[in-house]
Amino acid sequence: MSSLEIHGQADRFNVRPLEDICFTVVCRGTSSYQSQLLRIEKYRSESATPFMETMPVTSSIDTITERGVHATCLRPFLEVPGSEGALAGAPGVTLGALIRPDETAASFQGVVTAWDATSNSGIGLFLQERRLTLLVGDGHATLELSLPEALHPGRWYEVAASYDLAAGLGAIFMRPSISSAHEERRGSQTTTGHRRLEQLPAVPIMLGTSAKYVSGWTAAEESFKGTIESPYVCAKSTPATDLRGLQTRRLNAPDLVAAWDFSQGLSADGLHTDQIPDIVGSFHAHCVNAPMRAVPGHSGSKAGDIGTTPESYGAIRLIERRPDPERWKSRIVLPVPQTLQAGFYAVRLKASNVEEFVPFVVSTAKEPDDPRNKHSPCPTNLRPRGRITTQSAHRSLVPTIHLQNPLAEFTARISSERHR
Repeated sequence: MSSLEIHGQADRFNVRPLEDICFTVVCRGTSSYQSQLLRIEKYRSESATPFMETMPVTSSIDTITERGVHATCLRPFLEVPGSEGALAGAPGVTLGALIRPDETAASFQGVVTAWDATSNSGIGLFLQERRLTLLVGDGHATLELSLPEALHPGRWYEVAASYDLAAGLGAIFMRPSISSAHEERRGSQTTTGHRRLEQLPAVPIMLGTSAKYVSGWTAAEESFKGTIESPYVCAKSTPATDLRGLQTRRLNAPDLVAAWDFSQGLSADGLHTDQIPDIVGSFHAHCVNAPMRAVPGHSGSKAGDIGTTPESYGAIRLIERRPDPERWKSRIVLPVPQTLQAGFYAVRLKASNVEEFVPFVVSTAKEPDDPRNKHSPCPTNLRPRGRITTQSAHRSLVPTIHLQNPLAEFTARISSERHR
């Protein structure tokens, strides 16, 4: 039987009342864990026997979380929670990204989609037998457009697709990312087609796969194998002649719904966040099944590391990872009450005889007219890397705590063991 492990990490270090803080919890060797909010009242680390005193705080995360059902798709992808209605009622849709396929032999690979594989409805940009393909469907009829020439593994491409719901016109575009303008014109391809469809259904946006509904939305089997950079979605169609170069103009595109910058949230220590911010709205993406982050994009890596030139590492590579059948992940979200006092807190995660404490800071509520609150007391790019862990077996608790400057690192860890 595998050893019991539980690890937690917060998505931020500093939080204020009425804001949310999200904790990602990874477990192994247990089917459930208990979470509880604690206030750190005092600690003493100078003596030979360090000491920490905490007080339980009633909150919405005082609960037991059970192991969920694994998704049928084991390949990495990115989901966009809450995006089901992002394209509802839109007169058209435009999708695009920069991609570098690793493999192009699979029958279907979802790239940027809002496509329901169960009912064959929605819209999606796919690779189908090495060719870029647009699928648009309303559950009754489907428009399918494919470019004639195949994509080559290991090469970067700008890809885009559009559909005008009123006119029933679809368009798909691809060009290789190369330096020669003459070769670029020769390598670019555009295909258009016509089929009038009814209103597109509400389907969540997915990156690197498509969706299917099985007692809830999950990933389908059509997963992209390769690298993606700067995907975007617009709630408006784009003429076929304007798809060329839209990647560089995407942030100024009309009715831009979401655009993701994969260089956001990178950390020089390699502990990158799972959340990818939507740089134009609130449709943030979330990494599932550990895709590879901090990958050089289509322009290659420049001089410098992630800390100095993060924009050079703005791609994500989706490669298959062998899953650990005993390992599972969940998320818990704490809405910070308005009445919660400022101070140091921790979320205790407990499974059997193993505990871990994930620390964070609650700051005072921000006064809008107070110029002293112009800057947060903690840098916004600080990642909460600290953890406090305990493991007990039989008898008394013997803790060890190491707390550095809390506003600079807040790295805390307690290791304890009950002795016979």
